[in-house]
Amino acid sequence: MFNEKVGAYIMILRKARKYTQQRLAEKLGVSHQAVSNWERGESMPDISILPKLAALLGTTTDNILSADSDDFRGFDEIIENVNIVTKRKKKDKDAEILNYLNSIAEKINEIIINYNKD
Repeated sequence: MFNEKVGAYIMILRKARKYTQQRLAEKLGVSHQAVSNWERGESMPDISILPKLAALLGTTTDNILSADSDDFRGFDEIIENVNIVTKRKKKDKDAEILNYLNSIAEKINEIIINYNKD
């Protein structure tokens, strides 16, 4: 479950920044398949690229690795909704999906801000 949560977090932040998997991969010097594997929870980014990945996504390494923390209340529900929306994307290519993902990214950022205050 850890890899899946981290992957969903990476995907949400990537989409909020309007990066394609290919574009993010190029900036990190990895393949787009590697980014896809992270987002599906099949693997994790190498520790050596986590700082650059975090910077590109506008977050911190700690936040990426804390995506599985119990302190990220509500994150499971967000992941479930992201999975539903991502599957719909294959059928419906419309602005509603991007707006929804952006709203999820905003909610996650609020969670992170509250988490870091404690």
